[in-house]
Amino acid sequence: MSALRTLFIPSLVLSLVGMAIPSLATENPPVDATATATAVPFLELTPWQILGYRSGTDLLSVEPRTIPPQLAFAAGQVTGNVGCNTFSGAYQLEGDRLTIDPRMATTMMACEESVMALEQAVTTQLAGVSSYRYAGSRLELLNAEGATLLLLDALRETPLVGVTWRLDRYSNGKQALVSTAAGTDITLILTPDGRLSGSDGCNRYMSNYTLQAGYLTIRQSATTRMACRNPAVAEQATAYSQALSQVRRYRITGEQLLLMSDDGTTLARFRAVRSPVRSAENP
Repeated sequence: MSALRTLFIPSLVLSLVGMAIPSLATENPPVDATATATAVPFLELTPWQILGYRSGTDLLSVEPRTIPPQLAFAAGQVTGNVGCNTFSGAYQLEGDRLTIDPRMATTMMACEESVMALEQAVTTQLAGVSSYRYAGSRLELLNAEGATLLLLDALRETPLVGVTWRLDRYSNGKQALVSTAAGTDITLILTPDGRLSGSDGCNRYMSNYTLQAGYLTIRQSATTRMACRNPAVAEQATAYSQALSQVRRYRITGEQLLLMSDDGTTLARFRAVRSPVRSAENP
């Protein structure tokens, strides 16, 4: 890998988040003139997964993650998250020209060093974008010389119904999202017949749901009656049930599901399960 240039990140840190993609490290890729006719709707209506970013003369790949690093363009605002902070900034589109304001707003969470290094690399490269091009489902953000700064792929949404969702964070009823207790699997499954079920980390629960025009309502659930020996797990199950009862909206991005209240407050965050979920234990 060649020496890093332009990024304000130590090379040792960047080595933790990517490896070179030699076939994509071209300085002057040809411009696809046929892409401009559909550029605006495709760019703005599709969420994008970040596959790679430029470091010196190389394009480095981003390690696969359960919730992929992503960008979205809409109404003149680009928003992104690579696993820590959410960042956003203004952009302008004119034909195949794309410019992004380097003055980005960001949340201020402290996360692991490799994730924050990736975040810095992505936002640094966004500031240098001057155009873009499509290659199938992929989008390349280019600098003024035509070099690829960021490689993106259209993020395919996971269907709400028929998928097992595993809870990642939930509202504790105190205006905060908290992680699930260690050793517990909280799951959610919606079936086409309007039924809902899963594990709350202690008991199995079941209910009915109504889905209409993007609005999701979950009725009060019934549960099995196994006693949770761990009080923290029992408290978690109660808070999770209360959060479900307040759900009115949902949003899916890639393999992530957000359940929200009517005002858009996140009540629970799930990720799609790609492997069998172990049965609920009685902690």
